[in-house]
Amino acid sequence: MNFEQLFTQGNKLICSLQGLNVAYLGISMGIFEALHRSGGSLSLEGLQEKTGVDPEYLKRFCLAAYAFGFIERKDSLYFLSSLGSLFVEEQTKSKTLPLVFQSVFYPLITTQISKFSKAGGHIHAFPPFEDPEVFPYMWTMMEYKFSSLFQQEILPRLSFIEEIERQGGIVVDVGCGNGWLLRRLLSQFEKLRGIGIDSNQEGIAQAQAASSSFKERVQFVAADFFEYPLPQEVSLFTFSRVLHHLWSERSKLVQKLKSYLKPHLRVLVWEPIWPADIEQLREENMKSVAFQNLHENVEGNFLLEEKEIKTFLEECGLTVQQFMLENGIDSIFVGSKD
Repeated sequence: MNFEQLFTQGNKLICSLQGLNVAYLGISMGIFEALHRSGGSLSLEGLQEKTGVDPEYLKRFCLAAYAFGFIERKDSLYFLSSLGSLFVEEQTKSKTLPLVFQSVFYPLITTQISKFSKAGGHIHAFPPFEDPEVFPYMWTMMEYKFSSLFQQEILPRLSFIEEIERQGGIVVDVGCGNGWLLRRLLSQFEKLRGIGIDSNQEGIAQAQAASSSFKERVQFVAADFFEYPLPQEVSLFTFSRVLHHLWSERSKLVQKLKSYLKPHLRVLVWEPIWPADIEQLREENMKSVAFQNLHENVEGNFLLEEKEIKTFLEECGLTVQQFMLENGIDSIFVGSKD
């Protein structure tokens, strides 16, 4: 790539990023949803009444959203365009929202990398930034980004969950965030029970609010996994892209899981895999892995190699099966005590 190509491509990328940022504001300010719910069009005054957004910010947002094609205007009334509707309609927002949220999250993470790059240090928290306007969307982004992978590629391979359901077993989701994984399991397996554990109060609050229909079968708790007492009926532990967050306490984790070993216990680990060969990082789909490994250092973490995860599960006394997802990045490990 020469200078002119880099310059041209960079300007296109900046414009795309600006558009995604405008879309983020349309979501976070409630404007897209207000237009969607109206079923038609709204004036600036009507939008202001429904969203509570300051009139001058609202006017300028609508002009920016019009410029990027997210909303249309006719006779001083605004309505969502077909492009803008992609961010609120159920059948499309699972793909559009992750793009929007990442356009805001990654710059925030990058500023933290810059902050710590000279003196070192880490933020031992998730998300690895503090912004009350952005913070609540982290788990929504994770849900929309990964739930379809779970539903389409992972769950069909977990036939043992049917047996867990028949036996009245319990699934414990470690680092559950807003509880999306347990909610999907419980909606498909009507007799399954679950416990979601996360150290973050915000994530647990979202999980509890979204799980009212399962309240008799699921419990979400803000707690330290190593300290929280679990029932012995646990049949499955799930670690959905969180094992690398717990790796610094690996020996404690091994002992905790060993204390629940019994016939037919299973441990599901879902992780992005760090390649054994650095040349793989040049592959297009692996570039995101290299960036994630960079920003994981803000939290004091690093991505794990396949052999590290296998060895960990074997140390827990489990037999390991593995399969790679079609994206070529994520791998699933199932440890079994049969």
